[in-house]
Amino acid sequence: MISFAEIRDLFTRQKPKTLNKLNPYYQYDSSSTCRRDILIQWTVAQSSQFKHSIKTLELAVLIIDTYLNYFNITVEYLQLLGISAYSIASKFNETEIMSQIKLYNQDNQALYNDEEYDEMEEQILKAMGYQLNLITSSDFLLAMNVQVDENIQNLLMFILIDFEIYQYSHFELALAIMHFQNDSRLAFSEKILTVSQIIHKKIIKAQEIQCDKSEQEDTKSIERSPSIHKKITKKRESQKQRQIQQQN
Repeated sequence: MISFAEIRDLFTRQKPKTLNKLNPYYQYDSSSTCRRDILIQWTVAQSSQFKHSIKTLELAVLIIDTYLNYFNITVEYLQLLGISAYSIASKFNETEIMSQIKLYNQDNQALYNDEEYDEMEEQILKAMGYQLNLITSSDFLLAMNVQVDENIQNLLMFILIDFEIYQYSHFELALAIMHFQNDSRLAFSEKILTVSQIIHKKIIKAQEIQCDKSEQEDTKSIERSPSIHKKITKKRESQKQRQIQQQN
């Protein structure tokens, strides 16, 4: 059963997203996605090593977006922002005790020093106004009695990494997810239908891209096989010739 009282409470507690569409990190071009989305994708990938709730990841994205619109940041510190945002979100939202998550290169050398982590955390808290108890799309879904199962979590992650979708409010995204899941308990407005259609189209496009990549990999594998066979055959033939020469 949908809890309209809880939804009203979420409305009173939520803060609008701080998103400046003119920010260079939100700019798309014809050949690639925006840097913001690349950073969120990287953060989502890093979070996969932890068994944390989707709410933690949602909070991390809210922190990242708020920071990008509060401070100027150079490219070399984007990963520091991403991992620090997730670390703070996990400290706030998870029950287990979490220490600062740190990054290392392939040679196990630290990418950033302790002072840089401390400064980033201080800047993040300042940008957030020292307020981390934020409302997210999953909160609205739970109030609407939508089970946030693995499918819904994957859908939320897909939305988080795409600014064109994510720029809508948490409530609108929750309604769009309900429509996308063919939930008929509510009548949806034209705007919600539009957002749901955007999600559908982008998922189809992502699936097509993934299929194309798989086909290309399969083709390359088939193309490599004969050349590998030829190399092995030639090697075996040369070994036979050497054996014949040695016997003679």
